Amino acid sequence: MSRYYNAQKLEIKEIESQILNILKEHNVPGAGVALISKDSVIWTGALGQRDVKNNIPVTNNTLFGIGSISKTFLGAATMLAQEKGKLDINDPIEKLAPSLEYRNQWNNTNPIRLVHLLEHTSGFDEAHFHLFAQANSSTPFSEVMRMSKKSLETRWEPGKYFEYNTFGYITAAYILEQNIDSSFEGFVKQNILLPLEMNEATFYPRHSITSNFSKGYTGTNFEEIPFSDLPQWPAGALTTTIVDISNFVSMLLNNGQFKGKQILSPPSIKRMETPETSLQAQAGVKYGYGKGIWGKIEKGHLFYGHSGRYGGFLSEFGYSRDLDIGYAILINNDNSGNAIKAIKSVLLSSVEKPLNNAEIQSSENTINQFREITGFYQPITSITQLGQIGYFLYRLIDMPIIKEENGQIYQSSILGDKQILQHVRDFLFTNPREPLATSAFVEVQGGNWQWLTNDASYKQIPMWWGYTQFYLALICILLIITGFISLLFWISIGLIRKKRANLKLQLLPFFALCSLIGMIVSIVLFYDPEKMYSLGAILFFAFGWLFFALSIIPRFV
Repeated sequence: MSRYYNAQKLEIKEIESQILNILKEHNVPGAGVALISKDSVIWTGALGQRDVKNNIPVTNNTLFGIGSISKTFLGAATMLAQEKGKLDINDPIEKLAPSLEYRNQWNNTNPIRLVHLLEHTSGFDEAHFHLFAQANSSTPFSEVMRMSKKSLETRWEPGKYFEYNTFGYITAAYILEQNIDSSFEGFVKQNILLPLEMNEATFYPRHSITSNFSKGYTGTNFEEIPFSDLPQWPAGALTTTIVDISNFVSMLLNNGQFKGKQILSPPSIKRMETPETSLQAQAGVKYGYGKGIWGKIEKGHLFYGHSGRYGGFLSEFGYSRDLDIGYAILINNDNSGNAIKAIKSVLLSSVEKPLNNAEIQSSENTINQFREITGFYQPITSITQLGQIGYFLYRLIDMPIIKEENGQIYQSSILGDKQILQHVRDFLFTNPREPLATSAFVEVQGGNWQWLTNDASYKQIPMWWGYTQFYLALICILLIITGFISLLFWISIGLIRKKRANLKLQLLPFFALCSLIGMIVSIVLFYDPEKMYSLGAILFFAFGWLFFALSIIPRFV
């Protein structure tokens, strides 16, 4: 055990009691929780109910959906295929899957490689909504790819920027299946699940609906959520028990070894943990998203892991090789992220913070040389299916300012709040609470800078342009509010004066505005991407035509 972690301080009965209180406080029916060391599983807990209506308890054999943790298994399967000589993750995808149709305008100089898909740096867009209405887990990968031509278009040079992208992992599963002698599911089962004694684990939802499968819930009233049958199953639909996922975490903690068997080689595990392709990684940031594993800081220590959300479930696992400790948390309410945090806090309550920030090498005075990186920054990456208007709004919402004050660099917003950026070395910075560099500033052609973090990528823009965008948007919002108030005022005046003819003309733009609001409400509250003709889609269509008609009628009256 590490000097920063003392398992002897743990009282198992006290842990169970605290977690049960957390479940009750956060309206979580049931959970599977495990604490793992390199040599053994310290504790496994099956707590609460897997079926509220029938009062059926969670057991060690209860299956939970683990959502995007499925990506970790996909990453492990791809690295194993490379070990077996089936493929090379550095190969261009056009070599690994010649029949795949995609568009990359930088293909001659910078082709998309399989490693880009695994590290979310391909530049591909996320899956578009129509895919979920037209496909499910039974749809062949080739058909899913055919339906997703708009998603298979790069938005920036492959390997430059990180943006979390589930569709990239669906594509990776398709490419993996093209290079092995079995189905994707069969390869994962034979080479990972069964060797790890994960005998109950399965990807397909319909195979998981057994007597041991937990129901998924949402909200405080325990509303049941059907386990979605979606085409992204390789990246989100794995189901497993707390005992089985503990075996997987133990294997990762032991550098690929489980009960004396080497499932994955230590170099493969290391590559899964390490980001390589992004500009941020190349600039020297040592941790972030690797190949299905995400580096993160817990109590000042570097942990590796992943989290997931799918079909009424939330999940998370993590491990620290330095501390010789790992954990897994599975819960059956997808609206209880705070419960995950609270349970994790209990499991890691015996972890002590390190005494110093070993990586930080420079003093505050050295920051003066970095004044050229100050200014407004706006996002480079975005979800294109939001459209240009969505991207414009996203830019205004997420527009940080880098400032220098008295030799210290700060990240702030236009509203005035700020946070210190601690200089590490070169152009690497970190949050003062974290021991490793978390972001990098990279100079690009033309002398401008890009700020690359573990969550997003930004480009430097002039101060005047940042303020101009913000205040123009503010003026537009004020004009809309003023116009709406004026419209209501004149309609009220019309009603008082009882000028019926004029009132009709005044009511038309009012109802047009109501139709526009109806379009927004339809998408936000009633749209269901899993259905081709959901209530939200029908209302959006109806309100859209009504808005159009009410907007042009006054021109002809």
